[in-house]
Amino acid sequence: MTRTLCLLGHPVAHSISPRFQQAALDALGIDAKYEAWDTAPEDLPATIERIRSGDVIGCNVTVPHKVAAMRLVDRPDAMVERVGALNTIVNRDGLLFATNTDVAGITGEIGRA
Repeated sequence: MTRTLCLLGHPVAHSISPRFQQAALDALGIDAKYEAWDTAPEDLPATIERIRSGDVIGCNVTVPHKVAAMRLVDRPDAMVERVGALNTIVNRDGLLFATNTDVAGITGEIGRA
């Protein structure tokens, strides 16, 4: 069963994320599709509920939803709480876990052993 990953923001039509993320999924042989979901702020709660569905693995979150989405997930991690924003949501059996990789990316901490 092909599952879905998405970029959640408004607007997102200009984003190149779907192209390079899909290329990575394909290269790794992962049966998933990466889509851009342009979501107006008033539609955010309904879209977050859609992410809970069984076919959505999770999403990357961009402006303007990084703060508002915090109130709609089940388990924001310590980094989300500390910086007051999320950028990644993972769906684990209908529970939405959130993190923020922006800080680590900016500070260069991603990938360090």
